[in-house]
Amino acid sequence: MRKIIFLILVSLPFIVKAQQTITIFPQPLADRTFQYVKVDSAFSGIPLRSEALLPNVVVVVGREESPELILQAGQIAFMLGQWVDDAGTSLKKMKQNVDLAPMLFDDQINKVDVSSQNFIVLGKKNQLFKRLAERVQITNGDIQIINDYPATGSNAMFVLDLKGARYLANKRLFFKAGAYKSFFAFVKMRLFIEKKNLAAALFTLDEPEGVRGCAKPVLLALSQKDQLPKSMLAIAQKRNRIVFKDLKLALKEQSYVKAKLYWHQAMETCYTCHQGTEGLLPFRKFKPNPDVHSYHKLLAKRAGITCQTCHYGKTKIVGY
Repeated sequence: MRKIIFLILVSLPFIVKAQQTITIFPQPLADRTFQYVKVDSAFSGIPLRSEALLPNVVVVVGREESPELILQAGQIAFMLGQWVDDAGTSLKKMKQNVDLAPMLFDDQINKVDVSSQNFIVLGKKNQLFKRLAERVQITNGDIQIINDYPATGSNAMFVLDLKGARYLANKRLFFKAGAYKSFFAFVKMRLFIEKKNLAAALFTLDEPEGVRGCAKPVLLALSQKDQLPKSMLAIAQKRNRIVFKDLKLALKEQSYVKAKLYWHQAMETCYTCHQGTEGLLPFRKFKPNPDVHSYHKLLAKRAGITCQTCHYGKTKIVGY
């Protein structure tokens, strides 16, 4: 059990590719920076209007594809649903009876505004692939992203078969949904601490969809732990000791001072991986989408907290 626990909360996206046989075009990490989600208005048109994390992609598949590939299209849409807060509900969409799930057959594309959508296109038996077949350079099992298609500002990800679709749903989006949800939960916990609502902070720490939600990416990382440097394993163990022992005890004791201290010490271990500290180079090999990553700023703003509440000392650098 101790060997399993020590990687909890350590988000190391680069690990997943170690056993990956999928080739990504045009850059090896393009599937990680693709704009799957966005921050936008949800519940628009009614007093409940709010800024939320919404899907920024429509999954498209042809009706003549195999049942297995169509099922994977639904799985990809489901994983996007696990990542976002809302599907983008509005009175206008409800009146028009527009499907909220981000999945369409290719003959339904006229239902969406293609100028403001990204697409994940599965298989070859659909109009989007046929229009752009000469630009699709990949073979089965690979993934290619083509920019400014089908409209300027939109991007399309082409996934030709089940192998690529399963990778996208069960590895890439599964990882991202867990990593981002746990990151935002960790921020929310700090907001509760600042408001001295330590009971709520403790709940965020313990609930499966809270800070522990990082179990999703950890499941993918565990099989590769032997390839991590000992120094990084030590940081992972330190992080877990702080979060699940010191911070948890401070919250149970209702100690605001200790809870604030231990939370920030845990944040410093995050920086070791993502920004590079304590003599270690950063392990994250790409810059995340700033629009999605900055969603945590919106959470802080709602609570009346500034960036400097958390970003000070070793974590004073604000950026990606």
